[in-house]
Amino acid sequence: MDTALDFCLRVVDDRLRCRAPVQPEVMRVPAFSSDDSAEAEDVATVRLMLVEDHSMVTMALVSAFESVDDIELAGQATSIGEAVEVIEGIRPGVVLLDRRLPDGDGIDAIAELHRVSPESKVLVFTGVADREVAERVAEAGGAGLLLKAGRLEDLLDTIRRVAAGEVFFDVEVPGRPTGR
Repeated sequence: MDTALDFCLRVVDDRLRCRAPVQPEVMRVPAFSSDDSAEAEDVATVRLMLVEDHSMVTMALVSAFESVDDIELAGQATSIGEAVEVIEGIRPGVVLLDRRLPDGDGIDAIAELHRVSPESKVLVFTGVADREVAERVAEAGGAGLLLKAGRLEDLLDTIRRVAAGEVFFDVEVPGRPTGR
């Protein structure tokens, strides 16, 4: 099973090797958890905003989101400033927010994103985090923290759960649900 980063790198590598545009790898992921024994129900589409400054990661994530029916990429930004501008016009259900951005720490932007779009839930997506970072996300009002080294299926499932009102932290935070 690929990690989200492995998938990203494979998609980008495939696209760079081909002259013609490559269709994203079909990787249909059901709109329900793999441990859910009930049949899949119609699930509302999650409107997602991606805030990521690394074009390679963005390209791969866009391809991944195109492969699922219940997550709509409603907007993208590459910085905190751009995210604040974009979020107001699209009002996404979930913001997938990189922690390290060119104009600051994504965690510090959570309050501003909530000020502009109070109904949006912010999920911090980062390469490295510890308990202190996770606590900062929780204190800032973030709906969770997910490590980039995780599996793509876990990313998609976490986005769905956060959209449904759950909180999720890949790193242990007292009083908050932790990773899988």
